[in-house]
Amino acid sequence: MVRREFFKVAAAAGLGTAAQNTGMAQTAVAGPAPFIEHATPGQPHKGKVFALITPHLDDGPIFAGGTVAKLLNEGYTGYFIRVSNDEKDSYSLTMGATVLANEQDAAHFVEVAGLKKRYDLHYRNHGLDDVSRMEIRVRLIFLFRLLKVDTVLSYDPWGHYEENPDHYVTAQAVEAACWMSADHLDFPEQFDAGLKVHSVSEKYYFARGPQMVNRVVDIGPTIRQKAAYIASCRTMITNMVKGTNDALTARGLRISAFAGNQEAANEAYIQAAFLDRDKRIGAKYGLEYAEEFHYIGPDRSLDDYIKTHAEHI
Repeated sequence: MVRREFFKVAAAAGLGTAAQNTGMAQTAVAGPAPFIEHATPGQPHKGKVFALITPHLDDGPIFAGGTVAKLLNEGYTGYFIRVSNDEKDSYSLTMGATVLANEQDAAHFVEVAGLKKRYDLHYRNHGLDDVSRMEIRVRLIFLFRLLKVDTVLSYDPWGHYEENPDHYVTAQAVEAACWMSADHLDFPEQFDAGLKVHSVSEKYYFARGPQMVNRVVDIGPTIRQKAAYIASCRTMITNMVKGTNDALTARGLRISAFAGNQEAANEAYIQAAFLDRDKRIGAKYGLEYAEEFHYIGPDRSLDDYIKTHAEHI
């Protein structure tokens, strides 16, 4: 589950394919020029709710942390739904200790980001393809209706060449749940608990591999917040740093910034592996830093007809 996009270092170290197999560079599939979303002053989204839904703790901070910070700054209330228990992501801890460490880090991320609450679904890490998608979907529909979620951020269900089953299973469950939560015949027993149908109207989908990018979010104003979000995933980032150091040592190489004090090493790695990537993405669009998404917005197909023909009752 370790995600390294640290290809320049990998090439210099002679790590080649071994390093690249752990994480893929995000690439935009050819299409119309994407819409550039900039920060909006004030809190225009006050009263709206988003859910960040990922299989692993670090997915959201790494791929959408700047956008999460932007939405929160603009008035959204945010929730974090973590689908797996992250039992496979530490450097030298036992499986049980890894679960606990990442659970504590998840709590820290929610606190640092200012999210309202975290929901852990606790499925086995790297085993979501053996879990009923319907089961995950029903749990998400319940949460969408309970929390009245307007917007989701998650993996792209149509992203290409995704090797991690946790990623594409979560993405597919999220996509289906967004659609079905608005249907009154899907799981009507939930209405007896006081819930109502609820439509999720906006989706920001990110991907590790190629995807159809139609929206780019300017995260220059929130890049420091994003760095803090990633740093809160301490167990996972430490695993990435130490794994990289081991691979470098095997080649008789060393990067001094990744050695010594662990906190400083983690900060150096975050800059090199993730923030520099966001800077390269931003440069493509004339921005300092950016994140890319396949965005699906509200259905506006009847807006003109309603405006013309609707009557007050």
